[in-house]
Amino acid sequence: MRKLLLLPLILWACGGSKDAPMDDSAAMAAMPAALTDADVTGSYAGATTVPADTMQNTTWTAWIMSDGMGGLAGKIVTASAPADTISFTQTLSGDSTINTSAPFTPPGAAAGSPQMTWTSIGRTSGGNAWTGTVAWMVAGTDSVTMTGTWSATRTP
Repeated sequence: MRKLLLLPLILWACGGSKDAPMDDSAAMAAMPAALTDADVTGSYAGATTVPADTMQNTTWTAWIMSDGMGGLAGKIVTASAPADTISFTQTLSGDSTINTSAPFTPPGAAAGSPQMTWTSIGRTSGGNAWTGTVAWMVAGTDSVTMTGTWSATRTP
């Protein structure tokens, strides 16, 4: 008899919610569209800011173009070293870009200093305004030596 009385309680506890399942279509519609090559090619004027104790804030100009093999390549020149150009590659990932530089010798580095690379991730904040983060590493390692943020304006 007890088992018979417990059966309705068990069925009620295991019975599921009467609420309709959530529809993800509204959330999917709010997601930004994936970037295309046309969204990122062009020239950029930007500035990088690092923690105040390093005093290494700089302005720069960059150019991003198709590399002719289905990818994106770029060059960047800083105002502090206008004769030095750093090459980088760009990968599109959804609504973000991932940029990785070729190894370079930092301006003003002592002879024999290790080469560096940087990796940055950026997103458009509307129109041609871009913001992102950057990390500098000793080339060939994953040891981060400095991080910062950047902002830029694109001229298509």
